[in-house]
Amino acid sequence: MKFVCDQEKLLKEISNANDFTAQRNNLTVLGGIYLNLEGNNLTIKSTDQKMGYVSRIEVSGEEDGTVTVMGTKFLDIIKNLPSGVISFIEDDKVLKIRTEDSRVNFKIIISDSSAFPSITIPSTEQFFSIAQKDLTDMINQVSFAVSDDESKYAMNGALFEKNESSVNMVATDGRRLSFIGRKIESFIPDFSPITIPSRFLSIIRKNSINEGSFDVCITDSSIFIKNGESVLFSNLIKNEFPSYRRVIPQSLSKNCIVNRKDFEEAIKRVSIFVENKFKKIILDFKENTLTVYTQNDNLGEGTQVLECSYNGEPIVCAMNYMYLLDPIKVMETESVNISFNDVSKPFVVKPEPERDYLHVIMPMNLN
Repeated sequence: MKFVCDQEKLLKEISNANDFTAQRNNLTVLGGIYLNLEGNNLTIKSTDQKMGYVSRIEVSGEEDGTVTVMGTKFLDIIKNLPSGVISFIEDDKVLKIRTEDSRVNFKIIISDSSAFPSITIPSTEQFFSIAQKDLTDMINQVSFAVSDDESKYAMNGALFEKNESSVNMVATDGRRLSFIGRKIESFIPDFSPITIPSRFLSIIRKNSINEGSFDVCITDSSIFIKNGESVLFSNLIKNEFPSYRRVIPQSLSKNCIVNRKDFEEAIKRVSIFVENKFKKIILDFKENTLTVYTQNDNLGEGTQVLECSYNGEPIVCAMNYMYLLDPIKVMETESVNISFNDVSKPFVVKPEPERDYLHVIMPMNLN
């Protein structure tokens, strides 16, 4: 193998590929990045056998070949090279890397590429298009509600489904639930509901520029995202996602509408005295007034009174303040609507005016 390539162009691809290596055990082939040169086309692959990456870039090729290099170290090398043209030469079980002026030189040991796992990408006709902004918006609205409890494996990702009028994404950790139902302009074929792992949601978001479209393919066991010359893929969570529709309240008698930014700042202020273990703050709803406060016998207390639109009976409830902050931070409206029936039932937090997403939060015990 022998080729030359611009450092910045290669750095972007190797950085992306390294996200999909088995970094906890980077001495195995799964910790490596596979490079295959044919003519002027360099194919880059990586996988931890749960997720993977395939991309192709144009380089100035001189001698075809295939190598596999340790992902983390290869990325460190490319990252620390000066910008400009870099040459790569395979020679006696090492890949030589040097700058155009030959002042910077590296040698990295290569491994047997024949052991690298086979990766099969579905045919082009199996993909459908979805706007990057739509998919990224959906991930932003639900990803924080995904459970990080590995014993709740079915909740370690977000449900992605199609119904008659929209494409839905849902996440829950058992104490809160986030839902978004987005109407998509492009044609979306029917597919069975799937659960996308949390880590892959983050990678999709990282690769999105909120412009143009992703091409998506969903199979029985995997999801593929094509972005230009790159394809990202992941295994799906096989366990059945919880029945979420029955969790979303259909009729709520009390509504409090408050300025979103003021509410967010109030929560941040009073949470100074919140104990990290419980993250509990108190919300006191009275006519046209919402008081946000916390008390800590060992440290002190914080209180802020907010003007709001509320004409129900006075109610005091306790909330995990992060369950409020997470959805509020990704809302784009000036106001937020907090709806509920009583302090023992789920609360619904949604934008005002209403959009295509909402968040369900279970209150905490006051005592």
